[in-house]
Amino acid sequence: MVYYPNSIDWKPIQEGGLRRLRLGEINLANSLFGFSILYHQVWIHLESYLPFDTQNPGQAMTPDGEMWFRTIKYEDDFSMPTKQPTPNAQHLFLHEMMHVWQHQYGMWVRTRGAFSWAADYTYSLNEKNLLDYGLEQQASLVSDYWLLKHYGLDGHSDLYVYRDYDPEEPALELMQKYEKVLGSFPI
Repeated sequence: MVYYPNSIDWKPIQEGGLRRLRLGEINLANSLFGFSILYHQVWIHLESYLPFDTQNPGQAMTPDGEMWFRTIKYEDDFSMPTKQPTPNAQHLFLHEMMHVWQHQYGMWVRTRGAFSWAADYTYSLNEKNLLDYGLEQQASLVSDYWLLKHYGLDGHSDLYVYRDYDPEEPALELMQKYEKVLGSFPI
């Protein structure tokens, strides 16, 4: 799925660098969040957020509305990834964009993120609305919804963390379950 990537040939950033969102990334995020995020305030870092390079290279972090990726997960443009399969990179990017959304809406992402190693990323679709879930569950839920809507969950079992997934359940019924929980998201 192409989200109108930049026609500009951006110079790649080096380890320790940072950049703004690319146009394609804004369009990708807009497909889930609409205009509920102040995209011009988002920075993407190519380095460890934690001191002494202790951030797990396979994980991204998004405290304070800025994304921090290590080289293994970083893409020059997450709307058109070159190092990871497209749905994987976009799914991760949208998970992290949910933390941007949470931060911009006053949720304590940094404080709770300090304990994300103990957080439950898995979820069931049995709560009344999105805010009834923990921060990591919210991020997983919205990025999984996007994955279902654009790629389907079948064949992507390494990405989604929906506990009750049944491959026999029709995608339309599953979409309705997600949409019931999501309600009017984004605000």
